Amino acid sequence: MVNMKIIKNNKSQSGFTLIEVLMAMLVLTFGLLAIAAVFAQGGIILVNTPVQLAAKELAYEFIDEIVVIKDAGLVVPAVYVEPETEFIRANGRTFLAGVTTAPTSVDGELRVEITVTYWINGIERKYETAVIIGDIDV
Repeated sequence: MVNMKIIKNNKSQSGFTLIEVLMAMLVLTFGLLAIAAVFAQGGIILVNTPVQLAAKELAYEFIDEIVVIKDAGLVVPAVYVEPETEFIRANGRTFLAGVTTAPTSVDGELRVEITVTYWINGIERKYETAVIIGDIDV
């Protein structure tokens, strides 16, 4: 008769299973993708901010001009600047925009609405503001 020995399986080995490693990699991948998305959005904001600031500055330049016209005692006109008109900013860079102003009289006060239309990467954007300048009739 053959002498058979029973071999015990020792489960004292330590380590990670393949499933545990794959799950850890999956969680890490999602975390890194979320961080990458935040950085990408920050880069877009960083690129667009100077153009948005230029649109705001342009609107306030028109407000300043309207205040000068009002202080001179003249009738404040409606203004329309063709879209994609080139404006030169203080930093020497050009800026394409279109501007409309719409003065109206509300309760004896001059209210001027200004819309600056500009483009970022070929996408049309608008900056709109309204200001009450003073007591006159349009």
